[in-house]
Amino acid sequence: MARILQQFWVVFIIVTCVNGAVWWRRGQKAMAEKPELETGYRRLICWWLIGGNLPWLVMGAGIVLGGVPSVFHYFNPRNGPFVIAFYVTIVILWIASFYWIFFRGGAEDLINHPGMLNFPLQKPFWVKAYFLAMLGVGIISLASMIFGDIKVPN
Repeated sequence: MARILQQFWVVFIIVTCVNGAVWWRRGQKAMAEKPELETGYRRLICWWLIGGNLPWLVMGAGIVLGGVPSVFHYFNPRNGPFVIAFYVTIVILWIASFYWIFFRGGAEDLINHPGMLNFPLQKPFWVKAYFLAMLGVGIISLASMIFGDIKVPN
């Protein structure tokens, strides 16, 4: 069981890649109708694969190289520099995503590529509102891990 928990970060990478493949599959119809969208789909999915896997690669490096025993140790930032690097990576991705969605047309970009999001209301306002809600959940979760001093099961 300990070995499985030690390598569980690989599962996160697989799930992120599968999600990218699902988005590519969903976009096939739109790309067939408007071939000019293919470049946008490739760009969005490429950035998803890079940004989405970056925290898991940091986590894996901590487990493989840094002596972090399992993914559970990432619930408490007091568990070493690789765990802190994991948190910093996530915060940087949040900041970059916020900037992209609000100031670089990211919300519009997601709406203009059907299948990337499955919102019932396809308007930039709702993409931004959803992002802010998820960011709020993430910040609350991060704060609870930082201030909660979660104990890792042995």
